[in-house]
Amino acid sequence: MDEEPGSFEPHMRWLSATWQPVDAALFCPVAVASAEQRIALFARRENGELVYHRWQDGGWAEPRSLGVPVARSRAGSASIAVDWQLAGCSSDEGLVHLFGRSPDGEIVHLQFAENKTAVFECLGAPADRRWGITVPLGVAASPAVCGGATGGLDLFVVGYDGELLHASHRDGIWTDFVPLGMPVWRKTAIETRVPLAGPLTACSCGYDRFAVFTRGAAGDLLIKWRDGKSWTDFVSLGSYEVPDPNYPVVNLTTPLTGSPAACSWGPRRLDVFVRGAAGQILHRRWEDKEWSDFHSLGMPLGTDRAPLPFTGTIAACSWGAERLDVFARALDGRLYHAWFDGCWEHGDQELKKEVATIQQL
Repeated sequence: MDEEPGSFEPHMRWLSATWQPVDAALFCPVAVASAEQRIALFARRENGELVYHRWQDGGWAEPRSLGVPVARSRAGSASIAVDWQLAGCSSDEGLVHLFGRSPDGEIVHLQFAENKTAVFECLGAPADRRWGITVPLGVAASPAVCGGATGGLDLFVVGYDGELLHASHRDGIWTDFVPLGMPVWRKTAIETRVPLAGPLTACSCGYDRFAVFTRGAAGDLLIKWRDGKSWTDFVSLGSYEVPDPNYPVVNLTTPLTGSPAACSWGPRRLDVFVRGAAGQILHRRWEDKEWSDFHSLGMPLGTDRAPLPFTGTIAACSWGAERLDVFARALDGRLYHAWFDGCWEHGDQELKKEVATIQQL
């Protein structure tokens, strides 16, 4: 299955016919595969509005504004601002769920319906019992959520102490948050716990099987995995390597520069996307118990054929076997879309010929 662009000479490395523009002036995309051949895409406009795009039957419907998102307090007497980034997933009933964070670190939730405005419900925050009282501790970064094969929702957040926390929703009831630890840095016999700092992404790929990804302190990609019975420790999947321009037989490790996005089309497959040091989107996949190397999906090209680095959050989803959809915002302010349906290249035919010619050199 030939799904990755080939290796280019260094000066042509970012040439790509993969990316197609969706809309201008959109930030912080969230992509949810709500059904087969259907994508619910949410993004933020410059004025703070939440915009909804629907992709169905191979085309995009007209975008619709959902207004500036707010959350109701649990007492129902006040409106609370909703931070960005949001996270989203779909449930077995085909419902789309969006989760976010308030400025005070509370979790907010929206069960999306196309004919309603974006009013979130405040779910509260992780708490600790101290001195005989319950102390809300809040969350330090945007949440990650996935809809599992068990029919519920699984929510992952970073606590203010840098630890990964997990709560699940089954039969209308949320569990308490359970601590899952934090990365450990080992040197000889000394182990040091390294608090999580960045946003998370999570996906489900089978019954009680989850993967949680984040960017590590060294600029590498970290994964924590549940195999249906227990959780692994955080493990590094490394960083992207490029040839040394002065000595090409030696590879240089370059740090990842943004938070990852992950999705899965089945129990034997994981796909994770992250931004590289040059602004390109990098892709790594897990299949049949093996991880591929990082592969570059390049970046869009401007009118002068110059590459346009990606600058913001990545969103990814999968609505079926051998289908991946990825969204990211580039330096020109546009939101771009790339998809895999057996190959990644779907764009400008002349550019595709140019790419093929370079690959043969």
